[in-house]
Amino acid sequence: MTGKVDYDGRHISPDDAILPAPKARDLFFNKQVDQYSIAELSQSIISINKNDEYLSKLYPVYGLNYNPAPIKIFIDSYGGSVYQCFGLLSIMDNSKTPIHTIVTGTAMSCGFMMAIHGHKRFAMRNSTLMFHQVGHAVWGKLKDMEEEISEIQRLQKRIMEMVVKRTKISLAKLEENYKTKTNWYMDADEALANGVIDEILGV
Repeated sequence: MTGKVDYDGRHISPDDAILPAPKARDLFFNKQVDQYSIAELSQSIISINKNDEYLSKLYPVYGLNYNPAPIKIFIDSYGGSVYQCFGLLSIMDNSKTPIHTIVTGTAMSCGFMMAIHGHKRFAMRNSTLMFHQVGHAVWGKLKDMEEEISEIQRLQKRIMEMVVKRTKISLAKLEENYKTKTNWYMDADEALANGVIDEILGV
């Protein structure tokens, strides 16, 4: 291949160009779920997606195929804010680059929701996952509390819809859990049996 190639406003000589390497895509989340931690993780996912989109257009110019490796999110988190978690889940759902989630230690509460949103889900043999109801502090006048409780119920309903969609856990099982358990702890085997993960890693 000879001559100049104009791509994305850049003039590249295909004879001697050095193609850029893909971005690193092993991401480690071992923090509380809050605005700062989720912003950092979301930015990484978006940045990798943009880079992969660029490379998927650039590589064919040189007669090469570009098949991006999955983004791997290694999770060890006790959870945190459901609102920020929902924002991350939307970004994960819309990632064109596949996302694999790997639970290394714990995936509890919002960490659990992050784990089930991987396009492929893994857990280490000795990991622990935990699902529970939305927690929220309610105070103020009666009308204020009624509004807060209504919002909590909305969030809980949405969480249950996501779990039913992405696992083998039925709505009836979730409703039973809602009445009988505060926290539903699962080891890797129970998580696999319930379709929370796709594969156990390690012996």
